[in-house]
Amino acid sequence: MKKDPNFKAIRNEGPKRLGHTILYDDLVKIADTPIVGIYHADMYLMPGALDFVLKHIKPLSVVSLTRIEPPLHPNGGEKILKAFGMYPEEFNEKIFGEFVEQSVNIDKTTNGIFAPWMIYKSDHQNIGGHDPRMHSCREDSDIFNRMSLAGYKFIQPWDALVYHFTSRGSRFNKHWGGAAGKNSDEWLQTTTKNGRNFIRKWGHFIKHTPLMKPIVPPKY
Repeated sequence: MKKDPNFKAIRNEGPKRLGHTILYDDLVKIADTPIVGIYHADMYLMPGALDFVLKHIKPLSVVSLTRIEPPLHPNGGEKILKAFGMYPEEFNEKIFGEFVEQSVNIDKTTNGIFAPWMIYKSDHQNIGGHDPRMHSCREDSDIFNRMSLAGYKFIQPWDALVYHFTSRGSRFNKHWGGAAGKNSDEWLQTTTKNGRNFIRKWGHFIKHTPLMKPIVPPKY
């Protein structure tokens, strides 16, 4: 098989789990493009979504794609709640594509931030990447707070859509003792530990607006 020169990968051979944020930051370091993205393995990108992202992105900004999710989490103003399958093998690409064509809103942007998100590599490095103390849960809220303090602009375009199967890593994963809508013990232990680390660092738990823009404590 011919190797794709654009493909780079980092593999953790174990047995210790490093957490995905450490691997994210390592991948950003070896990226040879000016723009990088944090994209999870439980997501399906609509055709042409990245072209819409590139319309909006600029230095000192972070662009988040708009998520379409099955109803495993509460609804919110920053996403579209619609089920196209809980697992990849249940996903109907044709029906999803038809829905996306009807749902694209080229005139709407909001100011939330969540995965998947894209940023200039230099801005990601200037912010210091992720905090290793929150290596696999609450890490996004921590880095978003720091981006907010640094004056980065948050942009969520509603013409760039992604389907999120939601928490297919360990939270609802049957191989870790979870199920659809049931948290695994591994995820509960990790998120509790990292949540405590977040509170120690920021003085309170995660806060954000209804559209998911971070609310940073006034003392900062």
